[in-house]
Amino acid sequence: MTVRGDYSTPSILDALREEPKLEELGIVSEAAANEYSKNGIDHPFSQEELLEAWRTFVGKIDAPQLKSALGTREPSLTGAWLIEYELDTELQFHRLTMELKPKLLSYLRNQFGNEAIEIQFKVSSNAAHQSNIPYTDAERWSSLVERYPALAALKSKFGLDFEHF
Repeated sequence: MTVRGDYSTPSILDALREEPKLEELGIVSEAAANEYSKNGIDHPFSQEELLEAWRTFVGKIDAPQLKSALGTREPSLTGAWLIEYELDTELQFHRLTMELKPKLLSYLRNQFGNEAIEIQFKVSSNAAHQSNIPYTDAERWSSLVERYPALAALKSKFGLDFEHF
């Protein structure tokens, strides 16, 4: 390389004489990239710490359906930093995998300083029995009114209104 003051320019003759090193060109090899992304940092954390961080993340979710889907059960920490979480429907599985899994994974890895954390969502085996569980506020209200019709009368009698209705 030819050096002029503070600037350096690549020399064509040097390039023809020897193979340039990837690091000199500012290119990081794939092996080195994996080394940087998974740098072996795997700080331990407990199930209780996981539950606390999980609840904090769920509290920050704006979408009610996603918030409810992640808040209904507790995640379980298995060996090798794998977090498993059961869902009720395939729709929840697809939506959470596409919309929230990358954010949740990043949040947990940063929270615990552990790059080895992985999340596995799976649909519950008894999902067919739980298809009528209300998730949104409107579904919960409808479910309560079906069980207790007097609630609808009280709502209209006292002029109660909810933001969702």
